[in-house]
Amino acid sequence: MIFAEHLKSLSISGIRVFGDSITAGFNASRPELAWPALFAGAVDGFPIRNHAIPGTVLQGSRLAEGKPRPNNGVGRFVESLLDRPHEDAILILYGYNDARYTAGPETMNAAGFVRDYSRILKALIAAGHGQRIAIGSPPYIPDAGFSVGSAGFTGQTRQGFERYVEAVRELARQFSIFYAPVYERMLEPGDGLLASPDITHPNDAGHRVIFEAFRDAAR
Repeated sequence: MIFAEHLKSLSISGIRVFGDSITAGFNASRPELAWPALFAGAVDGFPIRNHAIPGTVLQGSRLAEGKPRPNNGVGRFVESLLDRPHEDAILILYGYNDARYTAGPETMNAAGFVRDYSRILKALIAAGHGQRIAIGSPPYIPDAGFSVGSAGFTGQTRQGFERYVEAVRELARQFSIFYAPVYERMLEPGDGLLASPDITHPNDAGHRVIFEAFRDAAR
């Protein structure tokens, strides 16, 4: 059973989404065309509690300057996702900025991402949310996107980026939760076709593909 149908069989109290600027809806032409809104509409999952913060990463590892990136996911997931008892579905789309960051490979890397993502998932499952969680692989980045970004967020390779895709896929398998193949679905139309003019964020069609990946997530 796909994730959307699974949620319809449960009595969810809403949807919580957790991630970065893409989950915040950047570059969707209207708020209702951002992927979280499309998903909520498909499963009658309102209200949406959007806990995305643009520019953030999931892991709390030290960056090149010696400090973790502010508002990282592992540092704020308790207040965002476990603030009170609830029956909300939890959709997590993280890893895009973790994968793009190249300035501190000794500390900021895929191993740190897996470590901190595992911590989040263990806590969510222990709190009783395991049946309502879906995690998505990082959205596809066009080849040109590897040269676009602020300090530290350029210079990644396709192979290096895809380590994070593989990591999320393996985490979903390990924890027996729903996996949304966001990267894989966005790759299908061709490089750059789902990107907005800034290259970094998806256009409306890209947001729709992300929504569809979560809708059809499987475990």
